[in-house]
Amino acid sequence: MRYFLLLSLLSVVGCNAADQADLKKDATKLAESSTRSLGNAGLAAKANTVLNLRKGLDTSTFSVESEAGTITLKGTIPTTKAKKLILELVRETKGVERVVDKTVIKP
Repeated sequence: MRYFLLLSLLSVVGCNAADQADLKKDATKLAESSTRSLGNAGLAAKANTVLNLRKGLDTSTFSVESEAGTITLKGTIPTTKAKKLILELVRETKGVERVVDKTVIKP
């Protein structure tokens, strides 16, 4: 990303004022989008880590996605007990504001 911003800034030299403003606005949007994407990935990784550290919990049959503080779980979970534990662990993960459960129980 730094490389892109550097190229953007270097390309400003020789551009007219309108082009410079457009490039600056585009670079700002890219930086904001990248920061948001990294935050989402970080929260999903944090929730995955919490789940993977729990002994005896199989996390290979479902996925954890995040967006703006919301974790979405998708896939299958073998038992009601495991599902309850997974939901509890994810809800207690720092930074998680909401959990959307799209999992199904499938032994």
